[in-house]
Amino acid sequence: MSSVLFDIKKSFGCNVFVAGGGVAGIAAAISAARGGANVILADNNGYLGGSATAGMVGTFMTCMDTKGEKQIIKGFFEEFVLELLKENGAIYHTSCPGSDSYSGYRETGHIGVTPYDFEAFKRVAERMCLEAGVKLLYHATLVKADASDGRVRSAYLALKDGIYKIDADVFIDTTGDGALSYLAGAQTMYGDEDGTIQNPTLFCTISGVDKPMLDEYVRNSKNPRERFYMDLIEEGRERGEFPCGTYKLRFFEGLNGYWNVNMAQVDENIDVLDGEVITEAEISQRAQLVEIIKFLRKYIPSLRDIKMVSSAAALGIRESRRVVGNYILTVDDVSNSTDFPDKVVSCANSIDVHCKDRVNYQTRKSEKSYYIPLSCLIVKGFSNLLVAGRCLSADRFALAAVRVMPPCFAMGEAVGVTSALALGVGGDVNRVNVKDVQKILLENNGCLD
Repeated sequence: MSSVLFDIKKSFGCNVFVAGGGVAGIAAAISAARGGANVILADNNGYLGGSATAGMVGTFMTCMDTKGEKQIIKGFFEEFVLELLKENGAIYHTSCPGSDSYSGYRETGHIGVTPYDFEAFKRVAERMCLEAGVKLLYHATLVKADASDGRVRSAYLALKDGIYKIDADVFIDTTGDGALSYLAGAQTMYGDEDGTIQNPTLFCTISGVDKPMLDEYVRNSKNPRERFYMDLIEEGRERGEFPCGTYKLRFFEGLNGYWNVNMAQVDENIDVLDGEVITEAEISQRAQLVEIIKFLRKYIPSLRDIKMVSSAAALGIRESRRVVGNYILTVDDVSNSTDFPDKVVSCANSIDVHCKDRVNYQTRKSEKSYYIPLSCLIVKGFSNLLVAGRCLSADRFALAAVRVMPPCFAMGEAVGVTSALALGVGGDVNRVNVKDVQKILLENNGCLD
């Protein structure tokens, strides 16, 4: 891309620049710094975490295998959780066996979740970054990237006092929307062939749940439709009393008496990369939350005293721009548990695509764990650009399986390790020996089985 046409307020140089401070970016930055790199991590919020904090998700979905018997996502993710536990900022996954309030009363797919506290997350993430030597830049919006001859040369950030220029040897895109890669001229994908994406939602937290009453109701429920009040919600939609296409009670017990609610939903297909559209959606979603809380209070006895504590600062985006890498992970790879020689992440989350009034689950052919290869975390056509998290190189159905936070932590760790190793081969991530990456991941308590 061509050079910018504005004055530069400040310039920085580093070995590795990470754009995006969500869970993938945190893992990438710390892992790169521990590998000896000088690292800058930038985010447009005033804190780290992305969807984990601004999006108020509140629960790390499972780090376990398909049957919920073995932990398969460990490494940096496990270390981060243990640091949260030291601050009473999480509930360990072994205390969340499924079918309980922490798992949203789900019997499958939610075995071994990890509820966490938003404020503890922010503090732990910052402390771990600073201890590793990562330089943090907050309130920084990525606006431009210079690239030539298959290398990203510089990234440009808009801050309150002007434009900052970042020169680096290796660049890591953990923006969620593939913004750095897009600005550098990489090939990208969006939604399906018609541009349709999974429906976004807006989280909130509530207090006042009568947990003993709700637990008793769930124990006595005869089937999932009854357990999750699906008929009640459907009837409310038909009367115009329930304001969106959410089809069931979707909330999870968190910490300190709060519950995380994931029921406000944008029903229409929108362009989540359009700033005006996102603004309108977030405004409408907050109004929608009021109606949902009113409905739950009116019709569900265990929720008659609930109050909304806070709404998320940002819309929850499940799917947007994806970057084309050296390999595109496919739904067949996920379904069949393709065993890549360059695998760097092992996971087992379900393939679930959120639509207006349902969630489409695609059955996998294999019950084994499936893998994310390093080749779909290296941006095609570039020698020094890596990607991790929701914007990885994958088709939209494979993305539907790996977009949750534990796999994103693991992807971030893998690209962070790779970026540090690349410094020894001229900053060329394509020349890094994947066996060296795998060795370090395993030494860091990772799992590639």
